[in-house]
Amino acid sequence: MGTRRFVFAKTVARAAAAAVIAYAGPALADAPLEPIDKVAEQVDVTRDKEKEPEEDKNSLLIVPIPQSSPTLGTGLTLGAGYFYNPNGSKEPWITAVGAMATTNGSKATGVLHKMYLANDTVRITAFAGLADVNLKYYGQGPIAAERDLFITLNIDGYALMLQGQKELAKDLFIGAKFAYLDAGTSIHRENPLFPDLEIPRPQFDAQLSMAGPILSYDKRDNSLNTHNGMLVSASLMFSDDAIGSDFNYDKLMADINFYREVRPGTVIAGRASMCRVSGGAPFFDMCMFGASSDLRGYDSGKYRDDASWATQMEIRQHIKGKFGVVGFAGFGGTAPGFFQIDDSEFLPSIGVGLRFMPVKSANTNVRVDYAWGKGGGALYISVGEAF
Repeated sequence: MGTRRFVFAKTVARAAAAAVIAYAGPALADAPLEPIDKVAEQVDVTRDKEKEPEEDKNSLLIVPIPQSSPTLGTGLTLGAGYFYNPNGSKEPWITAVGAMATTNGSKATGVLHKMYLANDTVRITAFAGLADVNLKYYGQGPIAAERDLFITLNIDGYALMLQGQKELAKDLFIGAKFAYLDAGTSIHRENPLFPDLEIPRPQFDAQLSMAGPILSYDKRDNSLNTHNGMLVSASLMFSDDAIGSDFNYDKLMADINFYREVRPGTVIAGRASMCRVSGGAPFFDMCMFGASSDLRGYDSGKYRDDASWATQMEIRQHIKGKFGVVGFAGFGGTAPGFFQIDDSEFLPSIGVGLRFMPVKSANTNVRVDYAWGKGGGALYISVGEAF
């Protein structure tokens, strides 16, 4: 048996619960929507490797952590992850379970499994989870966002995901992903004041099935506390009734992150991202802000449309011992189509944050950020950097 450790760091629960919500549609939470192949890396860095005997490759990690976000309120995630190595690979296999509950009544639970095959050149990830979340729906497009009126939705359902990637060249992986969601939405009004604030009735009991290619190029020196390197990722997912979906559309997402340590203790990080969905996408899988690490300071889904883009910069400064500070700024926008991005509304984001590293060998920060967006600000408490 491995060693049992209680480490205040990036949680298995956060990874599992966030993945539950993320694969139930971006509108269901503002947890980071990182590609699922990074979830296991985030879990892995929480292990106190300096205290782990080289010969003991099995370990059990149990992690509780508080959280805060403008969409779900405050809450707690709790999870357990088992690390083992049945085929002697350089990276451990991971099986994790997690659960989350927040003050606005949202809850989620899930299980994640990741394994490495063929001398670490093949990566397979599987996920299943349940979610019951409460969130605000403002409608679609800039007019709905500026109106600043919303209805409260309760969305519950389950999600399944299977992904495989093959290394083609050093640090370059390509593969395919399949995801399935069955979700129900529980509110509807017969005579709404603003018809565009209503959700189409066919989306109240929805089955979403998607499949498509994915790509990642990862040159980071560390997946969560990066000092140097870059990460490029892209996916093109197709939803069609031929694979059991109620909707017919496609979704393209791409992003690039870069990092540079300009002097000891000072890191400059940048990120650029874009999203595009074709016509026919359900409200919970449209492009939006607040549901990922782009443009902190916005309620999840307040700005929602068929296309979005964002860019941001962050300066991370180590102060002393376990403490550091950050300053960040960015801007972006949403539009009714990818070729109309030049007409999108300018959405700024600026903020400051405090960093605390409870376990040095885990090399992962607790993150407390306050961000100002258009129309207000928001507090974020999480683990691991925003990007």
